[in-house]
Amino acid sequence: MQGWVLAVATLALSTFAFADPSVPATEGADVALVRAVDVSSSVDDARFALQREGIAEGLKNPAVLDAITGGPSRKIELAIIEWSEQQQVLLDWKVIRGPADLDQVVQTLRTTARPSVGWKTDVGGGITKALSLFDSAPLAAARKVIDVSGDGAQNEGHLSADQARDAALAGGVTVNGLPITSGDEPDVDKWYKAHVVGGAGAFMIVANGHEGFSDAIRQKLTLEIAGRVPEIHLASQTAASPAPPLE
Repeated sequence: MQGWVLAVATLALSTFAFADPSVPATEGADVALVRAVDVSSSVDDARFALQREGIAEGLKNPAVLDAITGGPSRKIELAIIEWSEQQQVLLDWKVIRGPADLDQVVQTLRTTARPSVGWKTDVGGGITKALSLFDSAPLAAARKVIDVSGDGAQNEGHLSADQARDAALAGGVTVNGLPITSGDEPDVDKWYKAHVVGGAGAFMIVANGHEGFSDAIRQKLTLEIAGRVPEIHLASQTAASPAPPLE
């Protein structure tokens, strides 16, 4: 399944139609994107380093910059949180217009210490924290997206992932997923599809282990920034039935 999803995403990347550079950029941002990254106990220090560097490499990929500068506004706004039992903002909103802005984000990723946010997996808490950030976004955005990555199902928290996702959808926010398989929970992609992903144009790309995270995040960022999705969506356009809170 993992290879198939990545192949579909790769095909989608070849279909981009970027904005005409002779046309003035519009006000606002093409997308306000929050990356919500799992740093629970299943993510050891080596995997944590792979995640951080994977995001950095993804942002530095030319395809991502082309997607940013190819939109009507020619800019996006990006925030990054890391979550486990609690959540911490790694990058508050950053308006990204070009390489210099991306370099600053990469520097933050490579120099900021790992947060102390517990060890269990509260996906619902991560989505809720990501959703709260949109109230402070500096620009009006044409689209609002939360991209959740992780290698395990929720096992902590007062609000289930389903409920947090549904709250995001009610606010016009799409929730995409980047499940990481080949760990202790090799079927986590199925859980993400059922409980995390939803909203207009929602989709997920599966990373085959933390070693495959860099390639998956590159493709995911490019698709999300350009407002494209794979031909076959892996998520319903509407939320699933609400799930009860976790005990």
